[in-house]
Amino acid sequence: MKHTSNRRRGFTLIELMVAVAIGLALTLAITTMLIRSEANRRSLTSTNDASNNGAYLSYVLDRTLRSAGTGFAQSWRDAYGCALQARRNGLGVFLPRPAAYPAPFAAVNTTLRLAPLVVQAGAGAGGSDVLIVQTGSAGLGETPMPVLTIPPTSTRLFVPVTLGLRGGDLVAVIQELDAAGNPSPCLLQQVVTPFVGAANQTLDLGGNYYAATLGGVDTNTIGTTRRAFVAPLGNENGNRPSFQLLGVGAANTLVSYDLLRLDNNNDVVPVADGVVDLRARYGVDTTNDGRIDSWQDPASANWNAATLLNGSAASSLALSQIISVRVALVMRNSSPERRDISPASLELFDDLPVALRATHDIAAADRSLRYRVLDFTVPLRNALLTQRP
Repeated sequence: MKHTSNRRRGFTLIELMVAVAIGLALTLAITTMLIRSEANRRSLTSTNDASNNGAYLSYVLDRTLRSAGTGFAQSWRDAYGCALQARRNGLGVFLPRPAAYPAPFAAVNTTLRLAPLVVQAGAGAGGSDVLIVQTGSAGLGETPMPVLTIPPTSTRLFVPVTLGLRGGDLVAVIQELDAAGNPSPCLLQQVVTPFVGAANQTLDLGGNYYAATLGGVDTNTIGTTRRAFVAPLGNENGNRPSFQLLGVGAANTLVSYDLLRLDNNNDVVPVADGVVDLRARYGVDTTNDGRIDSWQDPASANWNAATLLNGSAASSLALSQIISVRVALVMRNSSPERRDISPASLELFDDLPVALRATHDIAAADRSLRYRVLDFTVPLRNALLTQRP
């Protein structure tokens, strides 16, 4: 009888070492692929986020800037440059502002003068620009109405027709230039509730923004010594006007501030994150043909905010010549790469003459982040429709 022995045989040390080496190689290859895939996914996500954020910001700023000056631009000779006087129940007189605006707008001029758009260069975080935008939203033909010579009272003005006006509407009361050709103070007033406009000529005033006297001007003298206009701006409770500051805050966030304090607060409101710089250039028409004749730096001597807002007849004309604005936003993602991928600086407006370009410097510690420059031009609709000499 023949017996067979079943021999059990395991792996040798060499075979185990070969298997381990193959496994390590496969693990390394798979890990490398996963790392690269994750890096590509992160980069693609960051790029898509920047694209979506940029599309949103360009839409918001285009909508905000395109209609700048609505409600008062058609009377620019008297309106542009007039110092807006305003008070509100619970706040008292808040325009001109008695103290600095909250950060990042602390360097912005506290005297608000009517103008569709003014850029205060270098007033934002990191030396970025601040946009001062004023837009009405009343929808009443966007043309100020003349105040009739019928003697007013402290709570009543007379205009050709009040159709379309209603209680809670905010209006700017604008007087013609003084004897020296400079704008007089303009008053923010409010239509009393429950006023409903009709074919009559009586406009009754009252509400949170009503004041019998503002900036040394009594309401019962409006229109008695010089021509005056009422510019509907919108309503306190709905269809609100947009008088705001736009700039970059310390946390790389585009923020806004409501100059009219419609919600009775003093807070800045975030608009979008990932914005590290904002710069702007004026498109100027000096020949009144609706075409841009030159681009101007808002930091230059003749076009800086202090000059445009000095209340002179020359500044009023200069404001009327600004027919567009070119905005450059520097955007940054929040996910660093494994290595530096960004240059030491970015050049903005690089197709303009050298004197009009701007540079955004990137710190060495931030060059592992991805940056993107969003550059677009917005025509100012009301300025293009305004007739100038």
